[in-house]
Amino acid sequence: MIPPSVSRYTEVATPIALRERVQCTWQFHQGNLDTHPTQVLPDGCVDFIWNGSSLFVAGPDSRAAIATLAPGSTLTGVRLAHGTAAGLLGLPLHHITDQRVLLSDIWGSRHSGDWELQLHEAMDPAEVLHALCLSRELTADRQMQWIFSMLQSPSAPRVSALAAALNMTERSLRRRCQQVVGYGPKTLDRILRLQRFLKLAPQHATLTSAALEAGYGDAPHLVRDSQLLTGLTPSELVARHVR
Repeated sequence: MIPPSVSRYTEVATPIALRERVQCTWQFHQGNLDTHPTQVLPDGCVDFIWNGSSLFVAGPDSRAAIATLAPGSTLTGVRLAHGTAAGLLGLPLHHITDQRVLLSDIWGSRHSGDWELQLHEAMDPAEVLHALCLSRELTADRQMQWIFSMLQSPSAPRVSALAAALNMTERSLRRRCQQVVGYGPKTLDRILRLQRFLKLAPQHATLTSAALEAGYGDAPHLVRDSQLLTGLTPSELVARHVR
């Protein structure tokens, strides 16, 4: 059992009924003696988060964000499925890129207040967040979900090829991605490649070999992206975020 003095992050599988809308449910506990800020890496996702007093939306990050939490505090969140957040929230995601926004500022206090009351009273806040994700009609953006799936591959096509496959111009695709993802396809590609590298790093003897399998052209390419997205060198990034 992990002692309460140690910060910890856990994920649980998504119930079948929610998989069209939710990637995962998670909880982060800040250790009772831990006063260090937490670095949150960009992942192309949007989350609903309950911190025990406020319900807010973590917009899509284009670079690493720093979260400062009180020792002993707990966050409960749901990570929305790709291509669903803009429709569920009812706004283009580029309006909340790199921001943490109270849900009341998006939906209005009258509607969000009902959910906050339920969260205050809930034994398990995750169950309320699940109900929240099912509370509105939603049509997922299948084209943007396809873009995500293509860019998750180490051999991801060029943006021009993606646009052509969807019968769009590159400008139209960039605008659509900004609305549904929060930024353009090139930024999304860079973020997903770095996430892929972090998953592969424990399986490789060197960071360079992990980078090549993740889709980087060479080690300097990884260094540039790592510093751009996180402010860390690849070795610092792996030491801090890979367990």
